[in-house]
Amino acid sequence: MTKSLIAHTEFCYTQIMEIAEQWKNNILTRIGVVDLVPTAWLYEIYGTDVSPLADLKDGTLVDLENLWENLKTEGLYDPVIIRVGTNNKKYRLEAGNHRIQVLYQHDVEFTPAIVQVQDECGPNAANNQTDATHNFDLPSYIEYQNLKPGIYRPAQVFTELKNEIKKF
Repeated sequence: MTKSLIAHTEFCYTQIMEIAEQWKNNILTRIGVVDLVPTAWLYEIYGTDVSPLADLKDGTLVDLENLWENLKTEGLYDPVIIRVGTNNKKYRLEAGNHRIQVLYQHDVEFTPAIVQVQDECGPNAANNQTDATHNFDLPSYIEYQNLKPGIYRPAQVFTELKNEIKKF
C-alpha cells in the first residue's frame, strides 16, 4: 500500500469516527434493512436542485457548513432513503440529499441507507420528501416487477452494491 493510499484511508477513517453513529439505534437498522453504501455512489444520485438549506432534527434550517458541524456534534440519526418506483421505473435519493453533499465533501466513505419501494418515484409522487426534480431510470439489471412495496437493503435491489457495502 502506498503512503498516499494509507494516508487517505486513515483520513477517511478519522472522518467516519468524527460522526456519532446514532443511526445504529434507528428501528430500520435494528430490523436489518440498512446497508453502509459508498457515499460516492449515493452522491451520483443526489438532487442537484434541492433547496440550499437543510433541516436539522429540531426543524432548524441551516446551510451545509452548519449541517456538517451538527453532524459532528449530534451524530447521524437516520439512514438516507433511496426511493424506487416500480410503475414509472425510476429511482432517486429521496431523503438525505443535503447530508450526502456534506458527507461526500468531507470524504466520509460510507453512508447508512435504505431502499423504499413503492408504485411511483419522483417529484410527482404523493409522499415525496424533497423539492428536487431529479429522477433516474432504473438500471436494466433490476427486476422491478419482482419488487413489492416495502423497505429493502440497498444491496437487495441494487445488486451492483453487494461487494461495495461495508459491514457493521
